[in-house]
Amino acid sequence: MLTKIESRVVRQPDSRERRSWYQSAGADAVLVHDALTGDFLSFEIEFESWLGVRRSYVTWARAIGLRTGTIDTGEEGGPLHYKEAPVVCWHLRPRPDHVEEARRLVERSCIEEGLRESILKRLTV
Repeated sequence: MLTKIESRVVRQPDSRERRSWYQSAGADAVLVHDALTGDFLSFEIEFESWLGVRRSYVTWARAIGLRTGTIDTGEEGGPLHYKEAPVVCWHLRPRPDHVEEARRLVERSCIEEGLRESILKRLTV
């Protein structure tokens, strides 16, 4: 279940935006709001998938919309290879299976009800 990380731990590099971070054993969610108006700007949800060393990634931003992809963690190749930098591999169109899994994560999370509803409204293909 996604639970909120204390805001004093979350780095806030831009004073115009506020980030909220939610984490569980196999997933992370970051929500971004306008600091002055409170408008919802974007979210990112990353979670373990059936793809092994790749993680599923779902993001929404106001100007871009919904996107899905996988994160290549750079850990393929076994113990004799150097770990590579993680890279997002975007899908050409949002994948319904990734979106549906993200919806399930958000529905079961401890994200505040108003925020949770805003995210679920945007998690549609």
